[in-house]
Amino acid sequence: MGRRMSADLFTYLVLLVMALWAVAQTFAPYEGLSDAGCRLGHVYDGDTVELICGDGRERARIVGLDTPETRDAVCAEEAALGARATDRLRKLVQGAQPGITDLGHDKYQRRLIRLRLNGTDVAETLIAEGLAVAYPGGRRIDWCERLRT
Repeated sequence: MGRRMSADLFTYLVLLVMALWAVAQTFAPYEGLSDAGCRLGHVYDGDTVELICGDGRERARIVGLDTPETRDAVCAEEAALGARATDRLRKLVQGAQPGITDLGHDKYQRRLIRLRLNGTDVAETLIAEGLAVAYPGGRRIDWCERLRT
């Protein structure tokens, strides 16, 4: 009986630690890249930035949002909104304290990151301001069709 109680107690403790870890991640996620000394460089567009980590530089795609294209825009409306999203991200980045969470790489070998500036999620900000849409991955929207309707 004592052995059974010990296994139950162990299971309870493991579940408790997992639950506490999940709560901690919700309220204070570990910002691994910013802790490692990575910083933001150039803002390419509304959802792509340069990461500078030591002597290395790489493109990083901000997850959770999609902004219109600027360089490869299909229509004038897409180019205009893409430029606004890019300008807004550049203003948000200036003087902000970044929190950068590494989420791996995409099929184009860009690093995928969750980006927080002064504790605020960039994706949520740009979406709320109408400069981006939520993007969980998969097929991207047709910005020209969306902006004409």
